[in-house]
Amino acid sequence: MKGFRFVCAVFAVFVFAALSVSAQQKEPPKVNVVKPYTKGLNLSEWLEQGGFGNIRKCIYGKQDFENIKSLGVEIIRVPIWFEEFSSGKPDYIVEDWLWETIDNAIDWCEELQMYMIIDFHNNCSDGHPTKPDVEKMLVKIWKQIAERYKDKSDYVLYEIMNEPHLSSGNLEADIRKWGKVQGNVLKEIRNIDKKHTVIVGGEHSNGLDEMLKLPDYKDDNIIYNFHDYTPFLFTHQGADWWNPMSYFTHVPFPYVKEKMPPVPQNATDEAKSYYKNYEKDASEKSLVAPLDKAVEFANKRNSALMCNEYGVMMTYADEQERANWYAMKSKWMKERNIIRVSWDYTGKFGIFNYASDTGNPMKDLPQFPQDLNEDILAAMELNHVKKDAKLKQKWFALSKQKGSYDIYTDSLAKGIVFEGLTSPWDTPRVDKIDSKGGEKYIWIEKLNQYNVLVFGFDEAVDFTDLVNKNAVLEFEVRTNQKGLEFETYFRDMLVSESDENGYEWRCGKSFMTKDFPPDGKWHKVSVPLKDLSPTGAWLTSKEEWVNDKGLFSWKKVDALVFSFTKDIKDGISIRNIAIR
Repeated sequence: MKGFRFVCAVFAVFVFAALSVSAQQKEPPKVNVVKPYTKGLNLSEWLEQGGFGNIRKCIYGKQDFENIKSLGVEIIRVPIWFEEFSSGKPDYIVEDWLWETIDNAIDWCEELQMYMIIDFHNNCSDGHPTKPDVEKMLVKIWKQIAERYKDKSDYVLYEIMNEPHLSSGNLEADIRKWGKVQGNVLKEIRNIDKKHTVIVGGEHSNGLDEMLKLPDYKDDNIIYNFHDYTPFLFTHQGADWWNPMSYFTHVPFPYVKEKMPPVPQNATDEAKSYYKNYEKDASEKSLVAPLDKAVEFANKRNSALMCNEYGVMMTYADEQERANWYAMKSKWMKERNIIRVSWDYTGKFGIFNYASDTGNPMKDLPQFPQDLNEDILAAMELNHVKKDAKLKQKWFALSKQKGSYDIYTDSLAKGIVFEGLTSPWDTPRVDKIDSKGGEKYIWIEKLNQYNVLVFGFDEAVDFTDLVNKNAVLEFEVRTNQKGLEFETYFRDMLVSESDENGYEWRCGKSFMTKDFPPDGKWHKVSVPLKDLSPTGAWLTSKEEWVNDKGLFSWKKVDALVFSFTKDIKDGISIRNIAIR
């Protein structure tokens, strides 16, 4: 636990000396209604973001849930962008792959005796206000959810919607409108499912003050919920998605005048306002008083109380001050019987020493338990996990054990990092089911020229032995498009001594319509690895093509790539990709 003793010392000074008010504070108020779960975390960047289509289901599996359970987590919140993964207006039919993914997650949680929140999580950024007619969508989708899971165990919870923000310009009107919308959706759920606990929250992005203005829904099985990222200048410092916060980094917590960063000349008035008010916003009085109001509100409603998002972005915050914040917030909520669910797991607000790739969380996932941040775990009262556990095996090692180098056969092979497409006209549909044979395949409806489909190995591996043993690359293609052209190649990320940025050297083969006629039927392609030819490299740092220089090496291959050299307009299907 590096530095945690020092963190505790700093935390003690902060709470008991620098803020002497706490020493004289009365016993904090407690929520009367308690649940069998008190602490948890969010599985963000899994199903809560669009893009990459249904390949997102591959990010987490049963082992990840077992890992999370070992930390002492009692409840998992699964944010899901249902609208994005549905048929859209008017019926919003949820796609089958998403049901399958949720079903699996519930089964794992029930087996592990861990609670799970199904969270309706649409785009919640300020630039995308909640649609005025959101009730129609919510009712359509929640009827499907309630019907599907009404007979599931009590380990399943529903959350009507994450961070509604109608943004009409009249907040009080938005608060009233959302209160009615949420009540109507709750009634529709209860018409189908009277069993499961439902989580409700206020307008203005689940603000605590807005929660206090919600109507009484007269339901004895709901949990009132709020989000707590206060003080924002500390928790969101440097956040490029929120303009006022983007101007400031290395903001101290608690407030220390001498440590405050300067105000940039180009800072907006809103940003300057956050800066000016930071001393007050970071004070214990400002941070604690809202929690006590929330407890009082929950007790009046005879309801449990939850904070299902709280956290500090790791990018610019001081590590020890970040741990102090988690320890402080967790302590305050624990004292008040407020269920606390941190944001998040592997992301920028996560419990690891570094964050996963936001654009593609399948790539560069932190290793469990090696990369866990012990100070953050201790601050949140989660379990220490021994770090002598074996690393999760990657695709190449798993394939060698099996003696079969499958990349996509009826689904993505375990360990393959699907890097999607570089220019999103349409994201590919992974695991689309063939109407005739029932097999799964990858479907791309249309695509820009020079777009690529990348199957990464999550490391550079040595293919020399496979080449020497006459291994063959195989895959099947189906299309109706005439004049289709694409190149299939293995990528060697060799770093050249003359260029520190390295070259993406390629060894592959080009294919055209003659190799698979545009007849809508499956055609098999088989190419010995030794027959593939080096073609050159793309130098990313200079954005230029470099002709082959004989530098491709089978010793450092990190991906198989399909590069489409002509636009796809009439669709292409690919399946059964493997090295035999």
